[in-house]
Amino acid sequence: MNYTSKRRHLAVLNGEIPDRIPIAPRIWAYLLEQKKTHLQFKQLYDYDPIIWGESGFPFYFYENADYLLTHKNKNAGKDIKKTITEVSKDNDSKKYVTLHIDTPAGRLTQIQAFPDPNDISYGINPNPHLIEPLIKDRSDLAKINYLMITPPYYPEPLFKKTEKLAGEDGIVHTRITGGVDDMVVNSLGLENCLLLYYDDKDFFVDVIDTFHKYYKKQIKHTLEQGASIIFEAWFNASLSTGWSPKMYRELFLGRIIEDINLTHEYDAFFHFYDDGKFMPLAQDFANSGMDMITTLTPPPSGDTDAHKIKKIMHGKTVMSGYVDTIKIRYGTPNQITAQTKEACEILGKDGYFILGTSDSIRDGSPKENIDAYFNAALKFGKY
Repeated sequence: MNYTSKRRHLAVLNGEIPDRIPIAPRIWAYLLEQKKTHLQFKQLYDYDPIIWGESGFPFYFYENADYLLTHKNKNAGKDIKKTITEVSKDNDSKKYVTLHIDTPAGRLTQIQAFPDPNDISYGINPNPHLIEPLIKDRSDLAKINYLMITPPYYPEPLFKKTEKLAGEDGIVHTRITGGVDDMVVNSLGLENCLLLYYDDKDFFVDVIDTFHKYYKKQIKHTLEQGASIIFEAWFNASLSTGWSPKMYRELFLGRIIEDINLTHEYDAFFHFYDDGKFMPLAQDFANSGMDMITTLTPPPSGDTDAHKIKKIMHGKTVMSGYVDTIKIRYGTPNQITAQTKEACEILGKDGYFILGTSDSIRDGSPKENIDAYFNAALKFGKY
């Protein structure tokens, strides 16, 4: 068979062995710096992109206000009003943005600090810092219902255009929004979430369920529009964030399995992202039914043991990732070559593996290190 990048990925996802291990680094930050798309970068390096296709829903939940207000002529957003104020502080390069959303149930307020975009010490695409969360107590649950997008205003599937552009040069996975964990943590604040587990677990679970029920409707709509791979990230709920395995199983795992099962009802694949500390939940993930898991970060950045994870997941879940982007950014070509070889020879043996990276290859990564990664991938990724 003449394998294209798309066919190579699909072969692995279907438990088959293609001509070589697919090469699919997470690379969005480096591509931003280089001002290139995956398909343009593929002309420089022989690899197999996994491309993000957008669902059309706003990525961050608070952006729903803008989305609804732009559909006001269709009777959406008629019950809400949004105001924004921006201030700067002396001897502080950050911009403080206060968002007020007035609803029939009362006002929601959120404050974020945005770093100076010209300050390269923050990286090429820095996240804002949450100063005051959108949700502060149970009364705010009634207010956020007015920000939920309902079926008459669901977006057109943007991923369709991406799939057409990609053709056989890669696969497209669709990320619905930032995810349930992202909506929860960005609306409450991470520290508050961790404290609420002990101080008011019933309220915390109600917040999770509110967002998860909303999110499942978005998954269903996106699958009905023809998405073939759902990409779901729960990094705000990962063990490296502060949650224990017990907490994870109690709060998150069952809801993730619901999303997996819903995805499979439409004969689509489910691609799951978890980063950092991973091994205590490896067997849970292998038993969950997910089709693919990213990022398998090795020590010292993460805790993935290649030999152990191979025994746990092989034949159940496609493994993707492993090569540490900290090494690609700050290490040497020899270190990168050695770790890429290790990934191919241990995890890549007998299929069920896509050679990726522990996260996005970062802006500022030396070209010789990028070369080392791709050269080693082609050299050692043969079956």
